[in-house]
Amino acid sequence: MSWDVIVIGCGGFGSAALREFSQRGLKVLGLDQYSPPHNLGSSHGETRIIRKAYFEHPDYVPLLHRSWDLWQQLEVESGERLLQRCDLVLSGAPGSEVISGARLAAAEHGLRIRNLSAEEACREYSVLRLPEDHEVTVESTAGYLWVERCVGTMLRRACASGAEVRTGERVVALKCSPNSVEVQTTAGRYTASAAVVTCGPWTSQLLPEYQRLITVRRKTLFWYPLQSEGWAERWRSPIFLIDLPEGQFYGLPAVDGQRVKVGEHTGGDLVQDASTVERRVSAEDRAPVDAFAASCLRGLQSASCASAVCLYSMSPDGHFLFDRHPEYPVVTAAGFSGHGFKFTPVLGAAAADLIVQGRTQLPVQFLSQQRFD
Repeated sequence: MSWDVIVIGCGGFGSAALREFSQRGLKVLGLDQYSPPHNLGSSHGETRIIRKAYFEHPDYVPLLHRSWDLWQQLEVESGERLLQRCDLVLSGAPGSEVISGARLAAAEHGLRIRNLSAEEACREYSVLRLPEDHEVTVESTAGYLWVERCVGTMLRRACASGAEVRTGERVVALKCSPNSVEVQTTAGRYTASAAVVTCGPWTSQLLPEYQRLITVRRKTLFWYPLQSEGWAERWRSPIFLIDLPEGQFYGLPAVDGQRVKVGEHTGGDLVQDASTVERRVSAEDRAPVDAFAASCLRGLQSASCASAVCLYSMSPDGHFLFDRHPEYPVVTAAGFSGHGFKFTPVLGAAAADLIVQGRTQLPVQFLSQQRFD
């Protein structure tokens, strides 16, 4: 059987691409070695931050506007609650990337932010304990996404529009010609007019040319119980990212009224094989996050009550690798470097544009891997 498009990897980006293709009336097949949503890749951990004053680069902001709209459309279409708005507090030393980058993005795109001193921020958000010399930027056009719910919803909507998803099939080979692709899995062989590769930390195993562009890092997440019910109301907000000499640490509200998610955005052990990564969390994993929580957060118990391991697929410059192959009908979405999930619906739409039309009006050109050629 032949398909219009085969999507390889059905996590965050794959599920968004499947939904987009199926809603455009294409015959689309999704393949995944696991059964998404799952906790073995990069699209899990309960929540993901969405924000607009993007310190990484101002060029992301137009994509974020569109992505936010698409998340809200998906909520209406599915009847699922996927996105919750709340304040985001960015804290860093004067001149730090986090502060200067967010303020630049806000200035270039007319975003409303508030600039506070560390003392003012701690008075307004009593759960935080920030270094006295830090500058703070607060963004209210931010929030969080329920990550597993988002993936599951996009997959269900894709299937409702005619997509087929086959799980438990690992792709072992991808052969391309100018007008078609052939995909070999552990269960069979499939052909299509085009393909989208969105397999995260497994990308370079399938596409060897990405070995020079992607490194995979093992990341750990922790949940800390509140000291008492009295802290629950104060921990309903905010999201935070605090830039310290030891690293960048982030956290999300107590979405269940009982525990707070905290992690380190920087660092992480290099991973050679994403399929055999160590899933147990060690004392060495806990130590930096425990120290951060003890020094910069209030109202939490000292020991975490739950943890998880996820994988960051890092590009050389920390920006995404998103492109259509110059010779073959293949779009690759990879190297999301730990900050990509919020973009999944807009990049799913861009992938569909590139396959169907050969171009897109969405401003994704700055993400082309050709910048490394």
